Parts: sequence; C-alpha cells; structure tokens
Amino acid sequence: MLKRSLAVAAVGTVLSIGSISPSLAAPRDFVGTWVNTNSNTRGITKLVVRRVSGNRLVVRTYGSCSPKDCDWGRARLTTYGNSVQDRNHRSATTTYNKSFANTFLTINLRGKDRLSLQSFTQFKDNSNRQNYTSRAVFRKR
Repeated sequence: MLKRSLAVAAVGTVLSIGSISPSLAAPRDFVGTWVNTNSNTRGITKLVVRRVSGNRLVVRTYGSCSPKDCDWGRARLTTYGNSVQDRNHRSATTTYNKSFANTFLTINLRGKDRLSLQSFTQFKDNSNRQNYTSRAVFRKR
C-alpha cells in the first residue's frame, strides 16, 4: 500500500511539474531590430530578424560602410537549444557567402534585450588578407 501511495504521489508531482510553463526563449525572441552597442564599430552595425513562417527566421545584416551602412542581404537564421528536447532556444547561426569571403555568425541571447554576436570571416579571393573573428554586443531597439 505504501509503494502504491508513493507511486501515485510521484506521478502527481511529475504531472504538476509538467504543467508549469517556464519562461523560455523561443525563436520569436530573436525577432526585432538589434543595434551594436558600439556606435563606432567598423564591423556589423545592425541585425534585423523577421519571422517568415512558423518558427522559420531570416536575418538581414548590416555592416559599417560610408556614407551609409552596407546591406549584406537576407539569410536564414537557425536557432538551437542545449539538447534535442530543449525548446529554450538561446543560440542561433547564419552564414553569408560573398564572392570574396564567407562569414559565419553565431548569436546568443543575453536576456530579452541583449545579444552577443561572434563572426568568423574566411577570405577566398587570394587577396592574402588574414581570416579573422570579431565579437560584439547588440541591444534590441
């Protein structure tokens, strides 16, 4: 009888925990306009993330150019959790393939209004420029 009571209590606890709705980051948390916190950056200045259908996202990236920022165009943004069961997607990646270089971006949410970005650029134009990486913090506008 004691074993049965413990089993019923355990099942009840699991069911009640399963019904709790934690505050999780979902792909929609990436949606919006994100501006580099360093207004003097020579790198990426702005990201604009849009939902195109369901949880499918695209990002438009802008880089520092003069007299106005360069539009890198749109690319698919893929989000990630920490495991196959994790719906708390706080990381994302995208790739830009240009004629002279490939740039791979990793993005990590830092709360509702901040994200960190790391870019990896690999030159493919035989210009002898060195591949490089950079980091930046963005705030949601």
